[in-house]
Amino acid sequence: MNSVEIYAKQRSNWGLLIGSLIFLFCSIYLFLNINQVNSPATAKLISIVMFVPSFILVVFAINKLRKKQLIVLIDKKGIVFHPSQKLNYIVWGNIAEIEELKLPRQRIINIKVIDSEKYINAENQKFLQTRMKFWNQMYGAVVSFDANTLDKNHFEIMYIFDEFMDDYKTSLQTKTN
Repeated sequence: MNSVEIYAKQRSNWGLLIGSLIFLFCSIYLFLNINQVNSPATAKLISIVMFVPSFILVVFAINKLRKKQLIVLIDKKGIVFHPSQKLNYIVWGNIAEIEELKLPRQRIINIKVIDSEKYINAENQKFLQTRMKFWNQMYGAVVSFDANTLDKNHFEIMYIFDEFMDDYKTSLQTKTN
């Protein structure tokens, strides 16, 4: 079975781009029609103040849309949450349980592991490390993510996890036989 990459949805980035473009066009329109308002100096200041952040946000949104953000990588070896240059695999043998937490309009997927402190300490990003500690205290899960923010729905993700876990278990059985 090949590796499966699960990416973040791009919906919020599209919203950011559209909203930023609206403010950008409004600032340009205000600047071009500065003589038609009662206070041209104030209108010029407002148009400049609107233009700069909206232009920065347009560039930021375009960059976010050009590169997809990989959230979960699943392969025969294990699972990687928020892959970075330092890939910290959660190998299938160390996964105690993958559970689905059903909340109103949300499906949270929790990955519980054996020796959670090892995975928390191995994370090199401080924000993710703090998040992992919080979820470990709350739910006993080192990795937890909202399936609604990903490009695959929670049914597909759980099915993929089940397939890979079954393959891992059958490979263990064939090694022992």
